[in-house]
Formats: sequence, C-alpha cells, structure tokens
Amino acid sequence: MSDKKKTTKKKTVSNDVKKKTTAKKATPTKKKPATKPSTKSKSKDLKKDELAAEGIDDSLLLDGISYIEQNKMESALECFEDFSKKYPKSHFGWYYLGYTKMLQDKKKDAIKNFKKATKLNSEFLPSIYYEGLLEFEENNFEKALQIFDQIMLNFNTDVIKESNFNIPYFVAICHHYLGNLQRAEEYFLFAYNLSPDDPVVLYYKGFNELAMRNYDFAMETFKNLLHVDINNQNFWDLVKGYSYYYHQYEDKKKKETKE
Repeated sequence: MSDKKKTTKKKTVSNDVKKKTTAKKATPTKKKPATKPSTKSKSKDLKKDELAAEGIDDSLLLDGISYIEQNKMESALECFEDFSKKYPKSHFGWYYLGYTKMLQDKKKDAIKNFKKATKLNSEFLPSIYYEGLLEFEENNFEKALQIFDQIMLNFNTDVIKESNFNIPYFVAICHHYLGNLQRAEEYFLFAYNLSPDDPVVLYYKGFNELAMRNYDFAMETFKNLLHVDINNQNFWDLVKGYSYYYHQYEDKKKKETKE
C-alpha cells in the first residue's frame, strides 16, 4: 500500500450519538448483511489553528456538532448548510452534512455530500469510509468493495488502524458476499490482527471458514469468539440453524430407510 500523509485529525461526533447497527442473524443457507465491527471511531478535534490560517471560522461547525449530540438534527443541518454556503471549498461542511443525513437515514443525500467532501479533500478518510459503509448497508457490495479497496491502496496501515474503522473487515465481508471466499479469508485475517477481540470480526471470520469447509480453523475462531462473548447471538443463531437442518436431514434419512 502506498503511503500518504496522515489524515489531519478532525472532530467527529461523539460515540454516544453514532449510528448503531443491531446484530443480524446469519444462517447456514441464507446470506444476510453483516453488522459493523464493534470498534468505534475516536473523537477527532478540529484543528482550529489550521482553520484560522485559512480564514475559516469554525463556530458553525462546533454548534452543529453540539446539536447532533443533543439529537437536534434539523438545527445541526442548518449550521452545516450555513457553513457550506460560507465556505464551499471546505470539506468539513459537506462531510458533516453527509454525517447528519446519514443519522437521519437519508442515505442518498448522505452519499452525495460525502462525495463532495472527498472531492475537496481526497485524504480525509471519514468521508470515504462512510460513503463505502452506506453502499455496504444498501447491499451494493461491488461499489462498497471498490471504495474500501481504494482506502487500502491509498492509506497506510497506521492511518487505517488509528481511524478504528477496520477497513479490512469490510473488504473481507464484501468479498464473502460476492463469493470470493479465498480473498475474504485473507482480509478477515488482516481484520483480526487489527482487532483480535472484536466479536463481529471473529464471527464472520469463522462463518467464512465454515463456508470454505476449513472446519478446524472455524472451530478455533469460534472458541476465541466465545472467550470474548459467550452470549454472542449470531453464533448461537448459527448453532440453532445447523441443529435444525441436521435434524431435518436425519429425519429424512430415517424415513427413506423405512421406505
């Protein structure tokens, strides 16, 4: 991967107001969208000195972020819209517009604003990540994979690790749903090395190993998962699903034997 200068730290919304994804069930025979890794992005401070050097007043941004933390989305949008009108060449306004639209579940508008932010600053990782995430959540796995692959190519490992977005996980799960199990395995290992205690990464790593019939590896991965989270709902749903199909198969065999 080619090195780029480390992305300037900017303030993102506090983790308390971030969009949360409910864990979704996975069965042996039916693919369902994966959840996001449990790792959360760190708060990033706006570089006031850099903004001041560019003649940018960040008060509207700070007010908007404060409104998001109070769950006052419309007020936040007004702040970010005013900021973007005043400073149309600053990526921050478009990024926070996209972020707020995302929290409102207005995905098309969010993607549009994230694209504008990225066009203005191609080294600002959060806007690229959230564009990919929204494509992923819409099951547009090929589009999402293109975006996450570009991140892997354009940002070095340290920047990706510090962002806490765990991009390799998303590359892996996209490959998995596109049927590229071997490529998925490579990136699940990368994701695991970044976040060895992340139950989402562990579950889908094991699920992919099952799909590849690497049963010994899958067992080891699921052991690690249960060590981290003994009550992991995805895992127990998987066990329940396999148990159901196993008993169906056994009953069918018995019936055929009697006939």
